[in-house]
Amino acid sequence: MPVRAQSPPILDCFLARLGESHEICAYEATERLARAGEAVGLDVTALIRLLDEGMTFEELLEHIETKMERLPRAS
Repeated sequence: MPVRAQSPPILDCFLARLGESHEICAYEATERLARAGEAVGLDVTALIRLLDEGMTFEELLEHIETKMERLPRAS
């Protein structure tokens, strides 16, 4: 069986790390975090890797914010 099929869904990984129940607000927060990460060039796999390496959610959000500040502004 391919490794991808054995992996838990990415959303479930995020929710497990959030320590939240599977409520709509947790799904929405996870989706916003994933979109913010993608906006600065971090796909969901990269976000999970950073969390697995010990980065806290607060540090992850600060990391994304710093990257956003460095993006060129649209005219």
